[in-house]
Amino acid sequence: AFTQILTQCRTMLRPGGTAVVTTRPWRARGELIDLPSAVLAAGGAAGMIPSERCVALLAGIRDSRLIARPSFFQMKNVRDARRQGIPLHLVQHEDVLVFTRPDPSAAQLGVPRPTACTGGSQRPTRQTTGRCHYRRTDKRSRG
Repeated sequence: AFTQILTQCRTMLRPGGTAVVTTRPWRARGELIDLPSAVLAAGGAAGMIPSERCVALLAGIRDSRLIARPSFFQMKNVRDARRQGIPLHLVQHEDVLVFTRPDPSAAQLGVPRPTACTGGSQRPTRQTTGRCHYRRTDKRSRG
């Protein structure tokens, strides 16, 4: 079904245009379901090019510290699992997936595609997904 949605998005985008999807894994009967990878596969099947895969933290900032912002149901499910001795953790991020509609004219000219997170460029022939890289800025001492 998601392939059909992205196929329709592709028809609405101009060549070189982008579609952005946020998604996260979830648990079903204790199994982690990797929805981000399924959405990447759906995008490829829809004829879109995955151009970025970034992380969006599900957190707030209080007193210069990150504070997790899990949902009520996520907290309940993790607590129930831990009571049963199952070591689950909260999902603390969503994947931000950026898809680009192929631009046949740019591919023929060898024009690099810009990447949103890095500010660099990717060659159209490159098949890997770009990633955002962030430096750790934790200044607390590690004594």
